[in-house]
Amino acid sequence: MPTPFALVMTTCGDKPNAELIARGLVEQRLSACVQMFPIESVYRWEGVVENAQEWMLFCKIKSNDYADVEAAIRAAHTYCNPEIVEVGIENGAQAYLDWIASATRDE
Repeated sequence: MPTPFALVMTTCGDKPNAELIARGLVEQRLSACVQMFPIESVYRWEGVVENAQEWMLFCKIKSNDYADVEAAIRAAHTYCNPEIVEVGIENGAQAYLDWIASATRDE
């Protein structure tokens, strides 16, 4: 049975933008935790295959907050079409899920 929690993934072009988004989401209690790590992406953009060094963010959220999380990411993001993908958390350690619930805003 799915939980009421999700992971939102987004990529940023540099560490300062990743830090801005991560800190904003946690400060607003939209995400309990945001993990950031450098990645290399290969993608097609405007008909050309590109390579880029980016920062991946994994944001742990309440599913009900997705629209506000997406809006907050868009407001701070430097990309014109940022990746913002929600993946539902099907199962998880109950103590960790309880922590996500307590670290994010009340419904």
